[in-house]
Amino acid sequence: MGVVEQIAQLPYVVFWLPGLVFVAVAGGLYWLSRPSPVYADASALVTAPQPLVAPKPKDQRESLRRLGNTVEVHVAAPDNKKNPGLGNVLDRSTGGLRLALYQEFGVGVVLSIRPVHAQDMVPWVDIEVRYCKVSQEIPGCFEVGCQYVKSPPYSIQLLFG
Repeated sequence: MGVVEQIAQLPYVVFWLPGLVFVAVAGGLYWLSRPSPVYADASALVTAPQPLVAPKPKDQRESLRRLGNTVEVHVAAPDNKKNPGLGNVLDRSTGGLRLALYQEFGVGVVLSIRPVHAQDMVPWVDIEVRYCKVSQEIPGCFEVGCQYVKSPPYSIQLLFG
């Protein structure tokens, strides 16, 4: 008995043999049609020294910023919340906020904020100023980047937009 006759005697040969033939033919055609590898000359690999370029500094932010609608907030000193000023939340993250304020604050100053539309039972949130610069987006305002002193619950963070 020959090899072909032995294969013909295998169970379910009419089902798997055409698939096996297809895979063998397709694999062979792929192998024949692939581009041949190009080998580089070893002398071409030696290049002139490149000037060192300083890598772009990595963003120091640990959490992603969320842009959204601006939310108006009351801004006050932690010990004097009777006559708060106004500001707007420009963007927010889980670690802090970027505010547009009408007053300049120094780095390290702790402020308390609360959304204007919030009910009286909503607590004030303490934030620390990380940077303060003249706003390019809103004339007459300062752009103030702040970090939460103690991260508020997510339900409170949602009130800031």
